[in-house]
Amino acid sequence: MKIIPSIRLYVLLAMLVTGIGTILILSALSLHYFIAGMDSSLRVSMYAQGQQQNVSDAKPYQFESFTVASRWQDLPENVRQVMLEPPTELNVLHKTIIGGNLITPPDAGYFTMKVAYGTETRFVSMVFDRNKVGAFKRSGPPYFLMIFITAVLGIVAFSVVLIWVMRRVTLPVDRLKNWAKGLNTQQLEQTTPDFHYSELNTLASIIKSSLSKVQESLAREQQFLSYASHELRTPIAVVRTNTELLQKMISKGATTDKQAQVVSRIERAGITMTDLTETLLWLTRQEEKSLPLNEVHLGQLIRQLVQDLRYLTHGKNIEINIATDESIQLLPNTLCRIIMTNLIRNAFQHTQEGLVTIEQAGHQVVIINQCDSYASSNEDLGFGLGLELTTRLISQYHWQYQNIETNRGRKVSIDFIR
Repeated sequence: MKIIPSIRLYVLLAMLVTGIGTILILSALSLHYFIAGMDSSLRVSMYAQGQQQNVSDAKPYQFESFTVASRWQDLPENVRQVMLEPPTELNVLHKTIIGGNLITPPDAGYFTMKVAYGTETRFVSMVFDRNKVGAFKRSGPPYFLMIFITAVLGIVAFSVVLIWVMRRVTLPVDRLKNWAKGLNTQQLEQTTPDFHYSELNTLASIIKSSLSKVQESLAREQQFLSYASHELRTPIAVVRTNTELLQKMISKGATTDKQAQVVSRIERAGITMTDLTETLLWLTRQEEKSLPLNEVHLGQLIRQLVQDLRYLTHGKNIEINIATDESIQLLPNTLCRIIMTNLIRNAFQHTQEGLVTIEQAGHQVVIINQCDSYASSNEDLGFGLGLELTTRLISQYHWQYQNIETNRGRKVSIDFIR
């Protein structure tokens, strides 16, 4: 089983090892310099004692625990028995500690040093005995024990503070993890929670921004599918109708010219589907660039769309009046086709009996449906989506658009000019 590393455990162990190691090293240094300080102080004291004037052979000088002699054999016998050999280097402290440990003081300590007094050399010794007053006795715990206790307390305090800090840091991280795990569409619309630390707040903003972009992308894809399924109905219906018509014409031996007209309509429907797909992709991707402009004969486009959408009037008593001119406008062709298809389809779908009037003059188009009988809502094939798409396309190009409800129907006008 593979062990997955944990950042929290890794940081905790790294900090503990570093902190405890540092405390132990500093404690060892304190112990070393404590001993070195004592040796240095004793060396100075013994050197000062070695400068006494009233010292001669067989007449050593004694002061408390200090003995100063001109010869090694004049030092106390117990010192010579413990130290064995006289020191050979000047001002170098030699010591022998008997008994004791880090907690209890030693039983005795023997110190010797060779010093220079003018041209003479002298030997200085010092003996510390625990049983004598003023030797190793002191009130309170030993210094070594104090250093050890301080080190242990330092390690404990460092560990407690580190665990507390880790907890303070990891709790917001856990909150961020749980928040990110439970993000949904509703929470993406809410304000990002405060995770106490600026880095975590920045990370939360990045997560929310990334998921929002993914959500927007999915919404655009769904929108594209909805628009595509809505807009492709007309060219698909044209293809199917004309395919059936072409099969009948072939079986009856119709002329080549008539068959060519049907094939031409099928071809136009295929081109329309291609243009529709590209336009819808452009719209859902929210690209800033504009679509290419083409010369559009609005009157001819309207008559062609009316012919393609006549299947919506089958079984209805609808009169259609069309008034157009021969002007040509420079417009995005497919966008105009989508808009006009939706507007004409809406007029046909929502008129069960009555009059549909389509007027075009220059770059302005007006569509009016006067209904003697309205189509029921069950017959709505999705104009709500078509109206939404139409409004988006018109807003994208800042064209002038009006949709006015009348007593017997609706009047829609659009001006293809910015």
